[in-house]
Amino acid sequence: MGILPARKAVAFSVQKGQTVKIINTHGKQVVDFWAFNPHDANDFLSMVHTRTILLKVAISPGDQLYSTRRKPMLTVVEDTTRGVHDLMWSACDAERYRMQGVAGYHDNCTDNMHAALKEHFPHFGIAHDWVPDPLNLFMNVAIDHRSNLTIRPPTSEKGEYVSLEAQADLIVVMSACPQDIDPVNAGMPTDCEYQVSGPGLGSGEQPVPSPTSSLAIYPRRRKVKIALSFDFDAVSHWLGTGCHPDNNMADYSSGIFAGQVGALRLLDVLTKHGIADKVTWFIPGHTIETFPDTVRKVVQSGAEIGLHGYSHEGIYQMTEEQERDVLLKCIDVATKLVGKPPRGYRAPMYTIRETTVQLLRQHQFLYDTSLMHHDSQPYFTPSDPPIKTIDFSQPASSWLQPTPIASQAYPEGLHPLVEIPCGWYNEDMMPLQYLPHLANSMGYVSTRVVEQMWKDKFLWLWENSPEGSGAGSGSSSIDFVFPILMHPDTSGMAHVIGMAERVVQWLKSFGDNVEFCTHETIASLWLAEQKKTAGKEVAGGCLPIGSPLDIRRS
Repeated sequence: MGILPARKAVAFSVQKGQTVKIINTHGKQVVDFWAFNPHDANDFLSMVHTRTILLKVAISPGDQLYSTRRKPMLTVVEDTTRGVHDLMWSACDAERYRMQGVAGYHDNCTDNMHAALKEHFPHFGIAHDWVPDPLNLFMNVAIDHRSNLTIRPPTSEKGEYVSLEAQADLIVVMSACPQDIDPVNAGMPTDCEYQVSGPGLGSGEQPVPSPTSSLAIYPRRRKVKIALSFDFDAVSHWLGTGCHPDNNMADYSSGIFAGQVGALRLLDVLTKHGIADKVTWFIPGHTIETFPDTVRKVVQSGAEIGLHGYSHEGIYQMTEEQERDVLLKCIDVATKLVGKPPRGYRAPMYTIRETTVQLLRQHQFLYDTSLMHHDSQPYFTPSDPPIKTIDFSQPASSWLQPTPIASQAYPEGLHPLVEIPCGWYNEDMMPLQYLPHLANSMGYVSTRVVEQMWKDKFLWLWENSPEGSGAGSGSSSIDFVFPILMHPDTSGMAHVIGMAERVVQWLKSFGDNVEFCTHETIASLWLAEQKKTAGKEVAGGCLPIGSPLDIRRS
């Protein structure tokens, strides 16, 4: 299955008799479609010729689509939508967005088409300032009784598709329209998928050879570590940070779902894609002891197990003594479960304070993943002094001073605790799960919004992160870390788990540029390189990717 990324284009060859299937993966996304005779740039799919031959401004199964030579180029063989497509609207371009008030550059289908042709067919000569009118698949342009045109949101739904059979050898270009001002894409451009089948591809449907990988669209070589993790909160959430006097059986029931259903579904997805042993599960002690059968399967998958409180306690709910006792209990529970002490920690709801960092150092943890000083690079967990709140009953001079920020250099004289970035915008629960008594939860956000946000973040980092920036100057190990946090409570739900799997598939489409790794692997690699740079002794020398570094010996 080929991926047509939001706001981008793909170009590929199709042989006579082959069928191109264009899938509206998330629904409501317009695809600008062009076809060219590979031997004659002046012979291309023409909307004006198609309209005049068909004597209509719509297409339906059985219709042929014609070229400038009035020769059939494609036949509509299947359409699972309501048949709402457009044959009149021109491709968007830079000038179109300037007319709409956009300052600066905006992605557009015209530039997308030229870029895709230049990338995949550099010797196919068409004028750089010209573009044919596209077949606008899934676009909804209404014509009223006065012949006025109005753009309306597409009617196409998630998973609906159109199949076009080539009547000649063709060059096909498709752009996932980046329009986000008009309701062309219901305001949110998203990925689509496509597939080519038929003669020359063997039995059954086969993906298009060259542009299916994301590397065909984003060819830059990178070294990215995917830090995929799962907070297995289950019932514990409702006991700690989610504690509320109005909690009832229905609330606890969603936690039981996570323990008995959601986690197992996610395990199946991870196993299917061969990454079950390359992820980290942060599991509260309460979950370990309440759902032992499910947790045992997580351990058997080879995943790393990190700590996440006992009853998902918020730091603001505990005294320092209680915090210490909870950590000791969780270390004991996790050690008995896995057979070795845990090496990583994530604070419930990211509630962490200076005493937490001290305890993690005292008990020789390798890393924490609760802070947000950076969003894509490991760093040393800081030893910042507590930030004082303002006492507005005092003179203004008492707070008119900067906040001291601790150095993030190698912590001389302290246990080197690594921080793996995480954060609210990397997780699923807040937007996708309704928690009745938590002000920031929503639960009714479309999965395509969250999925696209994650992809947009990844692609920005892909294009803009300096090479080797993830492990110090000149490092050859990491360009950036991409953290994603899911919950069995949330991503285990039937309407969300498909998004989780699509994200995994999409990241894997970048090939050996990306590597799914446990947090322990990433932290060990990064710490080894920092020690080498700082001239510190590293047990066993500079460690390769995947080799654990026993910091208890250093």
